[in-house]
Amino acid sequence: MFENLTTRPDPLVYFIAVFPVSLLAVAGGFLFASRSRRMQHDRAGWAFGLGQAAIFALIALILGFSFSFAAGRYEARRGLVVTEADAIRTTFLRSAFLPGAQSVPFRRVLVEYTRARLESYYEVGDPKAERLALDKGKSLQGELWTMATNAVLRDSRSPLFADLTRSVVDTINASEEQTAAFSNHVPRPIIFIIILCTLVGAFLFGLTFGYAKEPHALLAAIFCLLFAGTVFTIIDLDHPQGGFIAVDVAPLHSLLDDMTTAPATNLIRSQVR
Repeated sequence: MFENLTTRPDPLVYFIAVFPVSLLAVAGGFLFASRSRRMQHDRAGWAFGLGQAAIFALIALILGFSFSFAAGRYEARRGLVVTEADAIRTTFLRSAFLPGAQSVPFRRVLVEYTRARLESYYEVGDPKAERLALDKGKSLQGELWTMATNAVLRDSRSPLFADLTRSVVDTINASEEQTAAFSNHVPRPIIFIIILCTLVGAFLFGLTFGYAKEPHALLAAIFCLLFAGTVFTIIDLDHPQGGFIAVDVAPLHSLLDDMTTAPATNLIRSQVR
């Protein structure tokens, strides 16, 4: 979500590009080793093996940290969906403090706001529609704030109306935090380093085949496929709603169903749980 606003490539593009390029890197390493002179003694082979193992260990460390970093950001974004749903639920429940003539339109706007938030998740493939959903959400936030503050102005001594305004603020803040989280991506230099590590690893793999004078196409293909899959997964985790691993928005769906079907009973029961 929101990465389309900054024209970030689809994660699948990285997989399609990295896999064949890493195969070429394996082939390049094999050809380089085949045409260079053979290692004349065991000490040279031992030194090469030690250096290769150290480089592979460093590559594994970088990929592991990158995967952990991307997975942590994914979990944080998923947690923010729950936080936003809870903030909207609390606002809906506290709107019962309003007089009937004010409570009904307030809840109607809140339901529309929840729909707009869901649209902003699902319109990620269309930047224009996504921007319209975000703008609609901001407009509805303004309406909710106006209704809540008007209630406070009519009866400033009631703590119930003050609680409602705090809930509206929490709802707005939750959406802003989510927008910031979805707009914040792994820096491009880190992506470049991940891809560089992949190519270096593939080149070293080819060197091993070359010095052994024993090419193994199937093993090389599996190796490059796993490397490309790892790169794809890291980047896909960083593209929530824009890739294959999407952030689950079921809490917002469940909330919307509760607000539109037997809202008071369902929402209070879900709060107790």
